[in-house]
Amino acid sequence: MSAIYTARRIVWSSKSLTPMALAMIAAGFDFYVPVSAFFLESRGLSLTDIFMLESVLVASILVAEIPAGIIGDRFDRRRLVCAGFVFNAIAEILFAAGTNFSIYALSFVMSGLSIAMLTGVQDAYIYDSLGDDADEKAVGAWGHLSALMLTAGVTGSVVGSALGSVDISLPALLSAAMAVVAAVCVAFLPQQNPKTHDKHPETSWISLKIGVKLLFTSPLLLYVAVGSSASFALFNAVYTLNQPLFAAQDVPIATWGVIAGAGQLLAAGYNYAAGRIEKRVGRKTALLLAMGYGAAGFCLMAVPHVLAVVSGFLLVVVGIHARGPITSAVTNKLIPAHRRATVLNVASSVGSLVGIVVNPLVGLGAEASTRLTVLAIGGVLLALTLTWIPIANRYLGADEDADTSEAHVS
Repeated sequence: MSAIYTARRIVWSSKSLTPMALAMIAAGFDFYVPVSAFFLESRGLSLTDIFMLESVLVASILVAEIPAGIIGDRFDRRRLVCAGFVFNAIAEILFAAGTNFSIYALSFVMSGLSIAMLTGVQDAYIYDSLGDDADEKAVGAWGHLSALMLTAGVTGSVVGSALGSVDISLPALLSAAMAVVAAVCVAFLPQQNPKTHDKHPETSWISLKIGVKLLFTSPLLLYVAVGSSASFALFNAVYTLNQPLFAAQDVPIATWGVIAGAGQLLAAGYNYAAGRIEKRVGRKTALLLAMGYGAAGFCLMAVPHVLAVVSGFLLVVVGIHARGPITSAVTNKLIPAHRRATVLNVASSVGSLVGIVVNPLVGLGAEASTRLTVLAIGGVLLALTLTWIPIANRYLGADEDADTSEAHVS
């Protein structure tokens, strides 16, 4: 039986993962993504304003994700997952209805709270739903879930750009409707109460201190979790930076969604086979490839030729999503189950601090020169890619075999 078929069966035969899969498919219909910058500019925002909103997003994530992780490790994770999807629906409604910077700032705050509630808690919910042999199933299951969401994104991109060429507000309205559907889907998730570890319950402060210590005493966990979170701000910038570059090459707006959809389709195919790729090349090389796609893609986008810009964009989109199944599998395995959401959210918070600084810089750089900005991002991602090699060579095998019991951190 192939790894791909096993992952598909695991997801769709699970009472926990089936509603999650349906919600991720609905949430994947982000119709406004291929025209988001033009949509916001039509509402009076500049590129600098747009990247300032990204910093608002990251700041709200930073404020809420550690408390969300602690709560997720102490109480029913289903409640936080449901709340996260509800907040996302509210954010999408505000985004579609917004008329000025203040409303969009509130939308991004709500979106940040949603992400904070889902960052570690959703991953922990999925991983613990896989049972005792979760590590064997994790990459394939996450790859399958990611592929489903990306496939929905293909439709969203194509339809969204077509609607945007008719009325720039239609993609945002349709996205809001699908976000509401996603929130309804997760209402059918079963409860998941984390397993208790200590005879005497810990305070939230002690849980946080132990979680921070666990993160910072594992070089591999620190690099994979924090490096992934910190680089997300750079990767995610491609969905805004590509639009002025496409316009400069006279790429018709109606085709932007087709191009974005093609990138998501490539990423979906790549992630659909994530379990097989990991088994063939190993986790170290799999993550190296994913980061490398992003670095190469941004550098290509700096070349003033339509084929280079489009090809680079496609590579970056594949790189964004190819990292997910690998980093999720590595980090979740290294973290004790009853601390999983806390540690993942602490790691994400450290990355968010980087994002708060990076996003305004990217916005200012884009105002001055979009081409130089994508080239600089490519250089930073290349440096991160190269630093992964010695860290993986030294720590990956050792950490995979190590006992991650509380004796190491408490």
